[in-house]
Amino acid sequence: MSLLTWDHDGDLYCALTTETGTGEGRTTHFELSEARIVAIGSPTVPASPAPGPTAVTVVVYAPDEEKPAEVYFDGTQTLPFAVLQHFVATVAAQLPGTGS
Repeated sequence: MSLLTWDHDGDLYCALTTETGTGEGRTTHFELSEARIVAIGSPTVPASPAPGPTAVTVVVYAPDEEKPAEVYFDGTQTLPFAVLQHFVATVAAQLPGTGS
């Protein structure tokens, strides 16, 4: 699991990547959301970003499975187009065979 965060016009966004399974059973989920700053509770530990409700989910299956990637959009949230572009570039860079 990895979490990438970035700022766009003063708002914080994040891409959460989770991979499950191995080999032919491998599935990777990429989730785009606004980030929230979460306090850990201890004053000595700084607050850190965490994903909010997912706005876009991309599900990518193992190449051997020959199942196309799927994209899901939350119909109740809006995002700046530049944020979506950044997310797409992030996902493409992690996929094999995309030339990125």
